[in-house]
Amino acid sequence: MAGGGGGGPSGGSGGAGGGSGGAGGSGAAGASSGGGGEASASAGGDAGAGGGAGAGGQGGAASFPSLKITSDTASIEFTPVLVASQDFYPGEAAVDSGGIVSLLNDPSVDLGTNAETQTLRQSVAHPNLRIIFTATETFYRIVANRAAGISSLADLRGKRIGTIPNTSAAYFVTKYLGTVGLTADDYTMVPGGICISAPCGANTLPSLMERGQVDAVALWEPSSELAKEVLGSDAIVFQDRSLYREIVNLHSTAEKLADPEKRRGIVEFVRALARAQELYRTDPEVVWPRISEAIGIEPSVLENVWEDEQFLGTLVPDILDVLEEEEPWVAAQTGRAPRTRAELAPLVDDSVMKEALGLP
Repeated sequence: MAGGGGGGPSGGSGGAGGGSGGAGGSGAAGASSGGGGEASASAGGDAGAGGGAGAGGQGGAASFPSLKITSDTASIEFTPVLVASQDFYPGEAAVDSGGIVSLLNDPSVDLGTNAETQTLRQSVAHPNLRIIFTATETFYRIVANRAAGISSLADLRGKRIGTIPNTSAAYFVTKYLGTVGLTADDYTMVPGGICISAPCGANTLPSLMERGQVDAVALWEPSSELAKEVLGSDAIVFQDRSLYREIVNLHSTAEKLADPEKRRGIVEFVRALARAQELYRTDPEVVWPRISEAIGIEPSVLENVWEDEQFLGTLVPDILDVLEEEEPWVAAQTGRAPRTRAELAPLVDDSVMKEALGLP
């Protein structure tokens, strides 16, 4: 997901406010906003969409420092962080909108979530950014209109593909269509916004599909699912889970991690996040109502897209490989030279994860 602040549905209410108040509704995110981890990390550096989310925690708040976490609160991907803050962190943990842009620009923020493309964008100016854990992985797909003459991926040549530029979804489109020999000159990317629940606003991707202004869409859920519902029997879905998945990571900064007391809280929060993710894996029916309430997604839609969300309770081991592979694409978007693997390596700090999970 990407950036452009202001990212959530403009027709919906703000973030996940303590597990209530949704981001849902019909609204459109701006064309530069991003999704399951990106709406809050804009190329322009704006903070994200929606209102705040809840402070959580159990007993023993005096034992651990208070933490502030910022995320794209109009996404499924941020919700394990919300559940961790409310159910498993034994101190005070407030989750607000903003993502890593807020982490990097507001000293009161300790942690932030965003997709890996946004890590690459923001870390150029902020090399102190650190990936410490993975919150959610999402397997993207392209939903296309069969009535537009599309029966194979190669048929997207000359077609209009709705997505959000400069985001993980745009990278996914570029990479996926590249597997059938298509380049950016062979199709048109049409910018649109996210939709959390129907009826969707005029500038959202499902609405653009419904009005025939795009032939296909590719975005984090539930926008793709809602576009699929609009098309009905004309929908055709393309997906290759081995090719790409969005990786929404939990980030901190080198300075926060060097502060012994703050680090103690961050390690404990990562432990809490791993427990929340275990709940997502083993008993999803328990968290589905909370996700629906937090972001405004319809329960049936959430259940339909659940198989494309992954919560492994770790820092994905290939994250540096992914950063190295995606860096040239991100660098080209901003007209800079790509960094080397050695230059990217400091962005990944697995020491917190190892400490939290008791790994060597």
